[in-house]
Amino acid sequence: MRKLFFVILLIEICLSVSAQKRMLIKADSLVSAFYFKSGFDSAYVSRPKQRFMVALHPDFSSIGIMIGKGERRATFTTDLSDKMGVFATYRGYGFGYSFKPRRGRKNDGEFNFRFFCRRFGIETDFCRATSFSADIKTDDTTFPIDRGDIDFKMRMFSVYYVFNNTKFSFPAAFDKSYTQIRSCGSLLLGASYASAKMHTGPHDFDVMSSTGGFGVGYGYNFVTKKKFLIHLSVIPTFMIWEENEVKTTSGKQFMARTYSDLCIWGRAAVSYNFQRCFIGMDYVLYATLLGDRRNVSTRFTRNITRFFFGFWF
Repeated sequence: MRKLFFVILLIEICLSVSAQKRMLIKADSLVSAFYFKSGFDSAYVSRPKQRFMVALHPDFSSIGIMIGKGERRATFTTDLSDKMGVFATYRGYGFGYSFKPRRGRKNDGEFNFRFFCRRFGIETDFCRATSFSADIKTDDTTFPIDRGDIDFKMRMFSVYYVFNNTKFSFPAAFDKSYTQIRSCGSLLLGASYASAKMHTGPHDFDVMSSTGGFGVGYGYNFVTKKKFLIHLSVIPTFMIWEENEVKTTSGKQFMARTYSDLCIWGRAAVSYNFQRCFIGMDYVLYATLLGDRRNVSTRFTRNITRFFFGFWF
């Protein structure tokens, strides 16, 4: 009786394993059918045939801020932030994780998220930095603010739409889920939102800023004869909503809105695809130009550089 029980149990296990295997095969075929039915013009863009992709990517980022009124100005810069990350996908769906090899200041941190597909893309950036240092210039003197006296928090969000989305691919340059075969470009429609707060503690110098706008830009993927891919794109965004103020010991000063207020999202990438692996780097620049020099003005830059190496299998 006991032997019969184990025989029946073994048969059920084999059947369940076989059923699970058939289910996985069916699910893989459905995902693969959707994966290769991308809607791209196959003469310009293709998808890697392998199921899986794994990539390593060290990241480096920094922030710079300049606030001024006439000849009086304050310049803020951060230490270079470095991270090491890994990214893995299955048929274009995946996740990544990054960590800091050096711990640095315990209150510093950032979160970056990128999502690219055929028609649109999303980028978010949240960070907190206490590694700022600053030089404050007045009419007759200059004094520094040491690292650790400044607390800075920032949130950024951008979304874009690709008009020529059958021949031009953003993912081909940034997450390697597509391959650009021939050179092509496209007009881009973009929107962005950013907010930042900075407090200087005992120096009583606070800055608050929130902006949002829309813009039209252009992106181009250039494919060389030796299979290098060079990507350049820029989306100038004109502000339709903003709130900016600087608070000092003399009181609050609001930055007047001007027609020249501008936000710029710039991206660049260079990569090379081998048969089963790839290597390259990409760069993202976020810059805002607010106010004018006769009154209170602000110049803000956020730089993110990423090197990557990965393979398909």
